[in-house]
Amino acid sequence: MRIAKTTWLLLALTLFPARAAAQDPGDAAPGLDVADHPRAERLYRAHCARCHGVQGLGGEGPELARLVLPRVADQTQLELIIRYGIPGTGMPGARTTILDDDAVSLVASYVLWLGAQTTADVSGVTGDAGRGRDLYWSAGDCASCHIAAGRGTAVGPELTAIGLRRGADYLREALRTPAARLPIARSGSRSGFFEYLPVRIVTRGGDVYNGMRMNEDSFTIQLMTLSGFLVSLQKKEIAEMEKRVGHSLMPIAQDLSDADIEDLVAYLTTLGRGS
Repeated sequence: MRIAKTTWLLLALTLFPARAAAQDPGDAAPGLDVADHPRAERLYRAHCARCHGVQGLGGEGPELARLVLPRVADQTQLELIIRYGIPGTGMPGARTTILDDDAVSLVASYVLWLGAQTTADVSGVTGDAGRGRDLYWSAGDCASCHIAAGRGTAVGPELTAIGLRRGADYLREALRTPAARLPIARSGSRSGFFEYLPVRIVTRGGDVYNGMRMNEDSFTIQLMTLSGFLVSLQKKEIAEMEKRVGHSLMPIAQDLSDADIEDLVAYLTTLGRGS
């Protein structure tokens, strides 16, 4: 996988305390002097910004321009994550043909520099996380499709650590227009394909199943039905199968006000951060 496809887990880092924003870039992070800053910025924009944002404010991946990012305490560990990625997540490693050791060091230094400029919450989250929590677990009915902290139903993506994986803009758009932000697998054999694909199946015996594909091979398919049951079917038993590419089972938040959506986003961004 290329580092250009970095998704959530460059976020797995701990940055240093903030400094004043108006300072020379070379003073802001170890290993990044003024002369190297332009190249470091170009490398970051080319390989990381698609997921994490040009300013590190997040999107498909989480924001990096934060005072504290969990998991890594120093630049050396950050470089290891960039080089090798994090297995089982959307954070790939950078092949040496893409980024050599010098480039990896510059990217890491630039990420540290982004965090060092941060003196306040710049994520754009303005909602009330407490009210968002109440909406999530009650009127929003989110738990009927999503698991968070062991509660809910696994029809859609698990949200236990969604605050560590997605930026606020991504979450906001996913609530307003769910089909516009369908998760794409970034590693493994399904890389490049939708992680959550709605499927409608009619068996030769006349049974009808609507749900989310969980796994599929040449002979079988497993799906989580809308009622929360895991079903495994032999393909030879299937009379009709419709894979609804580009469709989301999540209802559009048309019954939620803009304030409701902002509160939900505020709550979701706390998940996985110990808040």
